[in-house]
Amino acid sequence: MGKLLTSTGTFTLGAVAGGLAAGVFLARRSRSTAEPLPELERVPHAPTDMRSILEIMEANPSDSQRVCVVGGGAFGTSMAYAASRNGHRVTMWMRDPEQAAAINASHRNPKKLSEYELPTNISATTDLASAVAGAVLIILALPCQMTPAWLAAHRDMIPPTTPLCVTSKGLYLPTKQLLSDAITDSLGRSQPLVFLSGPSFAAEIMQDFPTAVVVAGRELYLAVLVQRIMSNLHFRVYTSQDVIGVQLGGALKNPLAVGAGMISGLGFGVNTLSAAVTRSAAELTLLCTAMGGKAETIAGLAGFGDLMLTCTSSQSRNNRCGARLMKGDKIEDILQDMTVEGVPTSAVAVAYGDMCGLDLPIFRTVSAIIAGEMAPEAAVQYLMGRPLRPEHCAK
Repeated sequence: MGKLLTSTGTFTLGAVAGGLAAGVFLARRSRSTAEPLPELERVPHAPTDMRSILEIMEANPSDSQRVCVVGGGAFGTSMAYAASRNGHRVTMWMRDPEQAAAINASHRNPKKLSEYELPTNISATTDLASAVAGAVLIILALPCQMTPAWLAAHRDMIPPTTPLCVTSKGLYLPTKQLLSDAITDSLGRSQPLVFLSGPSFAAEIMQDFPTAVVVAGRELYLAVLVQRIMSNLHFRVYTSQDVIGVQLGGALKNPLAVGAGMISGLGFGVNTLSAAVTRSAAELTLLCTAMGGKAETIAGLAGFGDLMLTCTSSQSRNNRCGARLMKGDKIEDILQDMTVEGVPTSAVAVAYGDMCGLDLPIFRTVSAIIAGEMAPEAAVQYLMGRPLRPEHCAK
C-alpha cells in the first residue's frame, strides 16, 4: 500500500492543506443580551452567501442564528449547549422520537448527560427537513464510521451550500480514508466542510469548564463562521486551514491513548506515563507531517492537546480500553461495551507508517498488543531495550 485513496484520486504524502490562521475571539453572549462582535477580517473570494451571513452576524450581534446539531449523544448535546449559550436557536436532530419529546418537555437529554438542564433555545426533532431549514450551520456529531453512510442516505435533505462542521475524530476504516474524503465521496458533490477537534470532554463543556478547540476549513471564512457562532467565555474556538493535520491529530491520537491506558493498567506511575506521552507526541508529529499535516497543528489543540487529554484521563474510552486489556478483558468484550476508535485505527496508523517508511515503535507496539501478537511484558522490554539513540531523530 503506497498511496491513500481520496475523492479526488490519490492522496500523495506531500499534500499540505494550507497554513494556520489566527483565531478571532467572540465575547460570550447571554441568552438575553449580547456583547458587540469584534471587527471581522475580510476574507477575499468568499462566496456571496457566506459573506452575507458573516455581515449579518457583525452588524446585528443580538440577532440569533439557526443551528442544527445532528446526533443526540453526549457530544452532540454539548455542542448544542455551546451554540445555545450565544443565543442561537439550536435544533437537535435524532432518530428516537421519545428522546426528542423528552428534551422538548423537560429540557434534559434522557439518554446522555441527563443531569444537566438544557437552555430553552434548544429543541429536538426527528424531522431532518425542519431541523436543517434556515440553518446557517449543521454540526455533525455522529460516530465516525456512521457519518459517510448517514450523509449518503440524507444528502438530498442537506442544502449543498450549508456548511457542515464535523466533530468525529477518526479515519474512515473501510477505505482507510480521511473523513473529509469519505464525506465528499458519500455526498457525491462539493460541500462547505470544516472539522472541529481538540481536548473537549462533553461533560466538562456542560459544566462550563473553560475549554479550547480548533476548527479547520480549507476556506478560512468557514472556520471563522463556526468560531463566531460557538465561541464564548467558556468555549473558545481557534481557526486553522490545516484540514489534514486537524483530522490526523484527532484520529491518530486514539491508539496512543489506548497505550496510555495500558500503562495505568499495568500499574506503572507518572514517570512511565510522562515518558510515553512525550514519545507518543513525537511519533504523532512524524506521522502526521509525513501525511501532509503541519507540525504546528500537531503541537496545538488538535494534536498534543487532545493527546494529553486522552492519555491522562479515564474519561477517555480509548484510555479505559487499554487499562481493561491489561486487566485481562478481551478486546471483543470491550468493544461490545463501547466504541473505541483507537482499536481499528491502530492498524491504519501502522499502515500509514509503512507507507511513509517510519519506525513508530509505540504505534506498532500498541497495535500488536491489541491484535494479540505481543504480550505486555514483551512490549515493555521491546520499547525500553531498543538501540540507544539521540532524542530527536528524523525517523
